[in-house]
Amino acid sequence: MAKMSQEKKEDFLHYMKIVIAILIVVFVVLACYFGYRFGRMIFSDKPMTNSSANAVTYTLKVTKGESVLAIGDDLERHGVIESGLAFFVQSKLYSCKIDPGVYEVSSMHSSKAILKQLYAEYQKARETK
Repeated sequence: MAKMSQEKKEDFLHYMKIVIAILIVVFVVLACYFGYRFGRMIFSDKPMTNSSANAVTYTLKVTKGESVLAIGDDLERHGVIESGLAFFVQSKLYSCKIDPGVYEVSSMHSSKAILKQLYAEYQKARETK
């Protein structure tokens, strides 16, 4: 009887190892998929919309002290860009700074183009001071 319970215990451990291995493989595959997708959002220069019929124009109001992450989330929430987090990472990669103000942005522009627009306004404001 003791031998039978030992065999059941070994079988259970064997199946648990298989389940854990499958879970690890699934986790790695999902991590690769989402990592690739996020990287594509950061380095891709594709706008949310390609036609003016579906374009979203949004008046972005940036307040003093507002974080780039909050600005990106606002743009994502209004359908201008695909990901606020990718917008934030791009702003760090391209060293973009944004001044408080009111800006017209469109979903026909990529997040990189929107960052360039906002940074150009920042530089213009610095030149006039």
